[in-house]
Amino acid sequence: MIGCGSMGGGMALLFAEKGVTVLLEDPSEDSVNQVLETAKKDGLQDKLEKHQGYEELCKNLDSPKVFIFSLPHGTVGDSVVDGLHSYLEKGDVIIDASNEHWENTQRRQGKLVTMGVFYVGKISVVISLVLGSKRL
Repeated sequence: MIGCGSMGGGMALLFAEKGVTVLLEDPSEDSVNQVLETAKKDGLQDKLEKHQGYEELCKNLDSPKVFIFSLPHGTVGDSVVDGLHSYLEKGDVIIDASNEHWENTQRRQGKLVTMGVFYVGKISVVISLVLGSKRL
């Protein structure tokens, strides 16, 4: 999980509740620590790991790596993609759960597709969840 504010932190905790180990990265150490404190109160501390920097994060992820972004819209997403670029490999997946403008999503998809990296925008995630639901 890259971005551990209220939405990213909440998603990380939900994944942890379902038994998924989540690696956390955020430039705000306070945001990460708040998520870890909540996890400890809920007995989920073993399912969350704090990592500083993209290199450390990527070294600790299985392959293919799956990233979930929860970032402010705009240039922050571009900066994160640029920071991850040298650690990405064919088959890796980035799920942008941010409220991003579709043109930014398409630009990032175009940049990463040549590497064989999948970049999925939020609207695609919502559509996939809805279509995959048995009930609405």
